[in-house]
Amino acid sequence: MSSASRQIGRFRSEAAQARFVAAYDTALASWPTAPTHQEVLTRFGSTYVLRTGASDGTPIVLLHAITVASPMWSPNVAALGADHPVYAVDTVCDVGRSVQTARVRTGDDIAEWLDEVLAGLDLPLAHLVGLSYGGWIALNQARRSPDRVASITSVDPVGAIGRAQGTFLLRILPDGLLASIAKSDKAVYRLLQLLNDGALPDEPLLELCVAGLRTFVGKQPFPRRLSDDDLRCLDTPALLLFCGRSPVNHARRAAQRVEEFMPNASVEVIPDSGHMLPVAQPEVFSSRTLGFIGSLDARASS
Repeated sequence: MSSASRQIGRFRSEAAQARFVAAYDTALASWPTAPTHQEVLTRFGSTYVLRTGASDGTPIVLLHAITVASPMWSPNVAALGADHPVYAVDTVCDVGRSVQTARVRTGDDIAEWLDEVLAGLDLPLAHLVGLSYGGWIALNQARRSPDRVASITSVDPVGAIGRAQGTFLLRILPDGLLASIAKSDKAVYRLLQLLNDGALPDEPLLELCVAGLRTFVGKQPFPRRLSDDDLRCLDTPALLLFCGRSPVNHARRAAQRVEEFMPNASVEVIPDSGHMLPVAQPEVFSSRTLGFIGSLDARASS
């Protein structure tokens, strides 16, 4: 394999890809309505997009957490799509059905990629909703390329605003090594439990998470922390949801930073939630997200 190829996200083998595609299709079958799909060509590769929901309204674009791809939104698409078109995007440098062909090095590259996707979907304005790494992508887009962004909802964004709890990296290290070296699915289960306050997602999302972690070598840019000045410059309407029992952020400290440097943003700590709020508590996630988006849409139409 050439050095250039090593900088592109890839499946570990054909068997690994087959495992993930099977998990993807099984999880997608649990969506309440089968989505349509399309592929959008960008400078960084072909991006796979699922489309569901209403025919009218300002679109909602979903940005998934790392290693799970778009089917993770199965608990949420019915509520989000009741009054909005919904587009779920497989991040081009992560596991999924997008096919990366060029290196994605920086936050500028991610913003350029997503802007090309929104243009290819013919979406002049969209609400971005992201979990974890997807939450960072949403914030990054609002900072670097906000023209097509009506709002962002960022759920427990990794790296962007807060910092991981001090013991988190030490706690994940043993199972991280077992998962990567010994190819242990049980180690992946323990990693997921650590993220999600001791709980595992139900099937078929559990296999989607495990397959994503075990089958793919991602080449995403590191989620760069936004500076105080970055946060002050964010004019896009924003909702930040931090998960009180998630180890990836000190939730209260992160919320305080939003309150200090993003005075026009809305922020809430969900005290009893682990990292994967949309999966573990879909009603809470959907009510907060739709309440925020609905208030903006009402204001725009008045």
